Amino acid sequence: MTERVIHIVDYHQRKNNNQVLFDKQLEDTATCQQPWNNLIINQQGVSYICMSPAWLPKSIGSVLDYDNIFDLLNSYEAQSIRTEILNNRYSYCNSNICNFFAKIDRSKFNSVPDTDFKLLSDFPEAAKVKFLPREIVLDFDYTCNFVCPSCRTELINYNKGAEAAVNDQIVERVKNIIDNVTQPTVFRWAGGEPFISRAYNKLWQHIIDVKNPFIQNVVQTNGSYLKKKADLVREFLPYISKLVISFDAGSAETYSKTRVNGNWETLLDNARWIKNAIAETGTNTELISSYVVQLANYREIPEYVKICKDIGFDVIRLDKMWSWGTWSDEEFAQLNVSDSKHPNYEEFLDIIRTPDILQDSQIRKWYWINDL
Repeated sequence: MTERVIHIVDYHQRKNNNQVLFDKQLEDTATCQQPWNNLIINQQGVSYICMSPAWLPKSIGSVLDYDNIFDLLNSYEAQSIRTEILNNRYSYCNSNICNFFAKIDRSKFNSVPDTDFKLLSDFPEAAKVKFLPREIVLDFDYTCNFVCPSCRTELINYNKGAEAAVNDQIVERVKNIIDNVTQPTVFRWAGGEPFISRAYNKLWQHIIDVKNPFIQNVVQTNGSYLKKKADLVREFLPYISKLVISFDAGSAETYSKTRVNGNWETLLDNARWIKNAIAETGTNTELISSYVVQLANYREIPEYVKICKDIGFDVIRLDKMWSWGTWSDEEFAQLNVSDSKHPNYEEFLDIIRTPDILQDSQIRKWYWINDL
């Protein structure tokens, strides 16, 4: 297999979250399948083939540069990523934060010197894909009516201006993807508040119109526009497998701090309304609540759980806090109470170890909490 030499010091994607890339080779591990089964389309159509661009921060190109989706999925960059994985090298992957690496014994890592690194460039047939990914994440529109401190520092509106024009181009590319779905495929909608995104609503209407039974959707919302978009919601519900509503609080006072511009009573009213709408339409949509654990809200976890049980959520989730660049490293460390190094970590554990939370089948936690 031929090799291409890269000078690491000149390679702009070599670091991400303090992870030096090209630094590992694994022994005797199962192959990660995400670059064969996942596609993320971000702003400007920039695309990735991992569940998270933070885990695998190398782009495969922009969807706007390819008329045929398979030309993007099998670009030089995409095949390079898959070839490295097929050779158990995982050269582009971030082992510090990726879930795949979290399950692997660190003794299985072979260090590669931080000098000229030889990337394999004779790609095997197995590095190509012939089918659309099973999961496609659309994360190109950050339009939102909230200014949550953990996410952004100002209101973002891509429904107008230059961003809207670019998004219209992306919409046409995504419509082509939708039209070519021939096997079960999940679309996940992310970035901002999808129910006020002009681009996302166009694509939802397209999904409704094509009536493809293979398409299901996972939608995360702040819940503020559910009743305002009642007609669209009812039409789209048969195609939503999971509807996730963000809470991040157990009281109106805390909600005003964690979900800035949101209204607590509107959230609760809309959550009850969508629970009834799901029942009335007879859909199989799983209703999920989300709670990003942080210093401002961790003591209200019991109240949040009780509220969501009363409303009738199918799953009540506790989620890990991530840094999206809105805080300094020091501020993030101060707020990230689920970090085992945080001074309030033991108190946090005591709260979520209570029987009503730890043992209830409705409660789903990310088991990044090692001390449970």
